[in-house]
Amino acid sequence: MRSLTVFIPGLFGPDIAIHPDDIPDLPALNWMLTKGEHEITKADSASYSLCELFGLPPSENDFPVAAISRLSDDNQHPQGIWLRADPVHVKTDRDGLILIDNNQFTMSQHDALALAADINIVLKTYGLELEVPVPTRWYLRFKDHLEIKTTPVDAIVGRDILPFMPGGDSRINLDQLMNDIQMTLHDSDVNKKREQDKKLPINSLWFWGYGELPKIIGRQWSFVMSDEMLAKGLSMIAATPFEELPESYRQIIKKNDDYNGLMFISSCKQHSHYHDLEGWLEALMLYESDWFQPLMESLKSRELDQLFIKTDTVSISIDKSSTYKFWKKQKSIAAFKN
Repeated sequence: MRSLTVFIPGLFGPDIAIHPDDIPDLPALNWMLTKGEHEITKADSASYSLCELFGLPPSENDFPVAAISRLSDDNQHPQGIWLRADPVHVKTDRDGLILIDNNQFTMSQHDALALAADINIVLKTYGLELEVPVPTRWYLRFKDHLEIKTTPVDAIVGRDILPFMPGGDSRINLDQLMNDIQMTLHDSDVNKKREQDKKLPINSLWFWGYGELPKIIGRQWSFVMSDEMLAKGLSMIAATPFEELPESYRQIIKKNDDYNGLMFISSCKQHSHYHDLEGWLEALMLYESDWFQPLMESLKSRELDQLFIKTDTVSISIDKSSTYKFWKKQKSIAAFKN
């Protein structure tokens, strides 16, 4: 059996009204939606859903995303207990304090290190220090285990942060720590320069993904391809071959042996987070030509026996017999927007 799971959070776009006539022609995707079997899903965080796809057990508090992504940053086992402390911008509007992540701003490593140096003055009193391997992924390392509960950043992008503030262990007041960091960032020379240059200032950090690196987990997939660093880290602890996601399914070498592969395409989710209708429609057209059309051809030619398309709202399963289901009512992506 040659089986492929393609995980595309945000595929069905932002939660805003759109007229069906405004959606471009997507014959391959519409064929899959028509021929496939559907299951309603609810996944607030693509990061946590990815952990579940790798067989990590559900967590009442956090999946240890920080330690896993730190592994992929360094290619070395990260000792200790880790927490992501991602740089974000928080804006005030009528809906509350809205979080904006790094999909909406850029930052150089130089500026990231300068901001981290300012913050580390505050953190020193807590016995902590920021690590900044890349501009958009920052980390805190703890020696002792704390009962911390957080919410993944990709579950609250574009939403009010107040109902999702991290909390837990009384040995560290995360609310006070975040407040101290925000005051430091407000006075930062880096942020003053960013505002002069009409760039979003980095005015807060978001804590999430607390925990230790899991031990080796069972191998769920024959191979993994993704444009997301977390998928690389998960592949490493699952001893699974990992490749960077190519630009098109046509660039993938056809495999003759049986396999059960996973592809994670993360670039669409930002359009949903920020209600970016134009960006979503452009992404759909690219996905149609680069992914859905060649995937449909592979199913019809029997090069692929089974395909699962997983999103944050719907999962679609298609197999080699789907071609013969001529009686099924035509469906388009517009039906999944309502």
